Amino acid sequence: MLWIAGVAALVLVGGLMPLAIRVWNSLGRKDGEISLRKVHVGEVPRVGGFVLILGFGLVLISGLAGTTELSATQALFSISPITGVLVGALMCGLVGLLDDLVGVRARYKLLVQLAAAALAVGFGLRWFALEALLAWFGLGGSFGLGVAMIMTALFLVAGVNAINLMDGLDGLAAGICAIGYSVVVLTAILHGTAAVAVGWIAAAALGSVLGFLIHNRHPARVFMGDAGSYFLGFLLPSLLLFLYPVRDRVPIIIFSIPLMVMALPLFDMSLAILRRYVRGQPIFAGDADHIHHRMLARGVPHARVVSVLWLSTAMFSALAYLIVIGVGGWWTLGGAIVAMIVAAVLLGYHNLLRKLPAFAGGGMLGLRDRRRLVMDLLATIDGLAEAQARAGERDVDRWIRLAPDVLPILKHLGVPGFEIRRGGAVLTGAGQHENAWAWLSLPLPGTGGAELRLSLAVRLPDLQPEQLMLIERVVSLLAGADIAARHGQRDASTPAATSGVHALGDAGGSGR
Repeated sequence: MLWIAGVAALVLVGGLMPLAIRVWNSLGRKDGEISLRKVHVGEVPRVGGFVLILGFGLVLISGLAGTTELSATQALFSISPITGVLVGALMCGLVGLLDDLVGVRARYKLLVQLAAAALAVGFGLRWFALEALLAWFGLGGSFGLGVAMIMTALFLVAGVNAINLMDGLDGLAAGICAIGYSVVVLTAILHGTAAVAVGWIAAAALGSVLGFLIHNRHPARVFMGDAGSYFLGFLLPSLLLFLYPVRDRVPIIIFSIPLMVMALPLFDMSLAILRRYVRGQPIFAGDADHIHHRMLARGVPHARVVSVLWLSTAMFSALAYLIVIGVGGWWTLGGAIVAMIVAAVLLGYHNLLRKLPAFAGGGMLGLRDRRRLVMDLLATIDGLAEAQARAGERDVDRWIRLAPDVLPILKHLGVPGFEIRRGGAVLTGAGQHENAWAWLSLPLPGTGGAELRLSLAVRLPDLQPEQLMLIERVVSLLAGADIAARHGQRDASTPAATSGVHALGDAGGSGR
């Protein structure tokens, strides 16, 4: 019966998506995000997550209302771990939808994620393998239970953000989630009636994701947005906690099952946190240095990057399923760890701690000096943003006042000059353009068609990740307080303001 839930969700989501796209476009929803990390062209609707959640919910309600295996379990009619998982996933999906529509600060989204995880744990969701592992280390009893509950909640929050960070290429995050839900469905079939509710939910989620993927494959017609990535990112790790092998294994082997299915997203998120800390960047500020970005930078085509990362996830998930059926063990766990270490080295992440050239020349900078420089520039930009918010100046007056303060920051970043135009007229500017090789044109959302033009002293691909992040902060500062307040809350998957690079002196408009 599980296949019915999957097929129904696939047909429902796949069929409703074109209508939702038309409605989104008719409402004139536009992105006000500013980013140099965009990998797609044009405006792509972010309504996919809403349709995905809607289709999933309708299939689940139909299963509960009908005479199905799911309705017979009575699993969702009381306070139970499954109920907590679904309510928590809905909470995350709704705050993601609100962020897609109007924007929500990262701290508030994190609070909702923590509340959702706490609710699921409070409703009885347990990571029994973790509890057994802690007991094996001598941390049993009420103390061990408390630690396990906290770590379980943190794992769910990590899953939400890991899937969100992987949503950077067409079909990437959705395909990873589909593979993960497939493991849950196969395990539910293996365990039979003992896992009917989990199997139904996983099958409905799998069908919904596949229906979304019909329209999200490269080149994507729709994005899932934060609504979809948050919903799927909470639901998947939660369901993975229900998996257990057909025969007893040592706790650490059982504990590794959900971690191996989520290996790629968690690995990428861990590297993101590490590199942002090392570079002095805010942890929640997006960058263009994820695994898929590094593969693109090496010339691997978009579709091939997605295929390789899908296959990688399938490999880790297959290793996890081997443990479930009683075949895998220490060799599967060890192989997964070795594979991740090799991948990190091949992608060059071992170079994070090496010395790098200063942004605007002047020799090499060590890790500590580069981190201090980034943090000082960030503090300066944030200070200017706060001062401008208090002053309440708008557009031209703000730009004229900011120009002398912004120029030294941009010079540190290899940008010797800039100007702001509207309708072909130069409104303000500062610096020199003689030594620049090209203009980088960026629209300033919400300013009546104004455009920021940066004169680059180096090629755009040669800009270091910290430079890109700091330039984006400067653009957000010039765009205004409202845009700056939202800036940095999303990663590279978010549709962003378009940009264009033009030869120096070219008066062409922005856009790719």
